[in-house]
Amino acid sequence: MRRTSKLQKKVFAIFGSFTLLLCLVFFAICLLAAYVIEDHIVDNLLEGEVRYIEQQAQITGFPPEPRLPYLKLYSKGQPIPLQLRSALPDHAEKAEWFSDSDHHFHLQRVHFPDNSSAILAAEVSELITVTRQSARLLWLFGSACTFTVLLALYCAYGISRKTIAPVIALAEAVKQQRSCDALVSLPHSGDKDEIGYLAYTLESTINQLKQALQREAEFTRDTSHEFRTALTILKGTLTLSQNRTMTASEKTELLQTVTGMEKTVMTLLALARSESLQPEPFWLRPLLEERLLKQHQILIHKNFQIQLEVESDREILANRHLVSLLFDNLIGNALQHASKPELRIHTKRSAIFFENPIETALDTKKTLLSGQKREGSKGIGQGLFLATRICTALGWTMALQCQQNTYRCELRLRTERSIQQSIC
Repeated sequence: MRRTSKLQKKVFAIFGSFTLLLCLVFFAICLLAAYVIEDHIVDNLLEGEVRYIEQQAQITGFPPEPRLPYLKLYSKGQPIPLQLRSALPDHAEKAEWFSDSDHHFHLQRVHFPDNSSAILAAEVSELITVTRQSARLLWLFGSACTFTVLLALYCAYGISRKTIAPVIALAEAVKQQRSCDALVSLPHSGDKDEIGYLAYTLESTINQLKQALQREAEFTRDTSHEFRTALTILKGTLTLSQNRTMTASEKTELLQTVTGMEKTVMTLLALARSESLQPEPFWLRPLLEERLLKQHQILIHKNFQIQLEVESDREILANRHLVSLLFDNLIGNALQHASKPELRIHTKRSAIFFENPIETALDTKKTLLSGQKREGSKGIGQGLFLATRICTALGWTMALQCQQNTYRCELRLRTERSIQQSIC
């Protein structure tokens, strides 16, 4: 059985109370209007009879008998009862009087041409229907009020299912995914109303917080794992330098280790910052030329031949800073490990290829793991692992191939459709 939520109970209570209040106000207005109309009808009957008596007295010289059986005229020849006289003082023109025996009188003064007056009394107990039927009216009101409240609660249930149900579903979804590490997908986040806006805002905020926590955890894990070997090398080299002078090879190794650590720190910091994941459109060839010019001195020193076969109007959508770090990583990898000073960079459809000659084939799957490096390498074994991390952050895929003494790194970009979906 579906449990009623607190919000739905509040809607029931508010809607039912409001309906009950409306019923009470409406009943009071109707009852007041009925009494006013009833009194007004009786007064109109008396006023009509008073005008008739005054006209006949002016014509005949003496007052006639009232035409209606429940009317009685009290003049000088017929004194009025003491209770009725006290109910209508000399200065009053009309009044009402209720007796102890459930009789109800309406009194009105009649004026004659000789400046004398009389009192016309109407015993209207049989005419006041509202007063006589008050018990039945109360039963009618109670039945109508009960039916109206039940109908209002039924309507409130239907309204809650259509209007409050999305809020309840949203709250349940947030409660269920609160302890989940995966990205949150809330219902109604695509609706174009206030609930949809709330769901979209909650979904994006929670996902941003989870991504920030995930990046922080990855940064802490990576720094503690990837700098261990480099720090060990630095510590060992500096310890040996206290007893003797460092050799040229040790200085070179120390410099390479520090340079590798610097590149690793730059990459990890870029991956840890949320703004580093924001994509922007830019031209691919100018960026490659810029990264190659940054390695200009090394290219000249090693007489490296670069073949850049990229269209000049090729535009991609990605984070420029991360792509720059990725290209620096792959270019540096080729400068260090190519068997011949040659590097070819070209594109094909939605992929970018980095190719350089190599003497011995590599285990491409093992190469992408953290801390793996080729025999004789002077690096710390984090280059390609960090490249895969950058590709994951960009939404790209990276694949390595070794065929016919050629090392190929393929970067497959996101398609136009996935780019549009990420923007939306």
